[in-house]
Amino acid sequence: MPELPEVETVRKFLEKNIVGEKTLKINIKNKKLRYEISSKINDKLSDSIITKISRRGKYLIFFYSNEQILLIHLGMTGYFRITKKINKKKHDHIIFYFKEKNLIFNDIRKFGFIKIYMKSKFDSCTHLKKIGPEPLSREFNDVHFKKNISTTATIKSLLMNQKFVAGLGNIYCSEILFDARIHPERIPKNLNRKEIKRIISSIKKILTMAIKVGGTTIKNFIVSDEKVGYFRNKLKVYGRLNQSCMRCKSNHKVQKIIQNGRSSFFCINCQL
Repeated sequence: MPELPEVETVRKFLEKNIVGEKTLKINIKNKKLRYEISSKINDKLSDSIITKISRRGKYLIFFYSNEQILLIHLGMTGYFRITKKINKKKHDHIIFYFKEKNLIFNDIRKFGFIKIYMKSKFDSCTHLKKIGPEPLSREFNDVHFKKNISTTATIKSLLMNQKFVAGLGNIYCSEILFDARIHPERIPKNLNRKEIKRIISSIKKILTMAIKVGGTTIKNFIVSDEKVGYFRNKLKVYGRLNQSCMRCKSNHKVQKIIQNGRSSFFCINCQL
């Protein structure tokens, strides 16, 4: 599933290519995604201009000149591509027509979704109401961390919890904890002040690096025909089972455990 750096990469791509474009028509090829696409989307958005595209956690938000808003989640395999001519592909679900280009949303597993809201009612959007602070914001700090520490969850589970912090997923949590030298099974309430500060610093460092190189491509993250996903070349533990630790440079190998059904990669020697 695309995590914060991948969604931010998509946001930047879309901002560069479609902000300021007037929507001429919207064609729903398949409305049955995770949630059914509203049949009124064409009527509500035709002749309106995309004025802004923002991101909240793993969600994309399109703002329109007529006070309408689209909330978009890419799911596991969703992606956008921009074309001058309609080159149909299997699993194309919705097409946005502009004057000289088209925006197409494709999602093989159909776990993504597109919902439409009136701007006046968007504050009550249930998808965004309980999301934690953005990890790169000032609001995500040691005060927030200590205030919201769970007494039972592991640190890996806490970082994966979108109510605690927005946008982190499995890949980056493994990389963050490796960078911070923290074992993924540590209990947050037992972390000292220095360790908490290290984790926060590593979160901001790893995400900033990943955004800079277009996120991580493991299986199928793509952005139209853009070259993205180069952070996979910088991964130090994720997917490196039984390979030598890149920090210890010793006989210690990267190990893997399963936490809540997800793989966690770590070094038992330098992550304590």
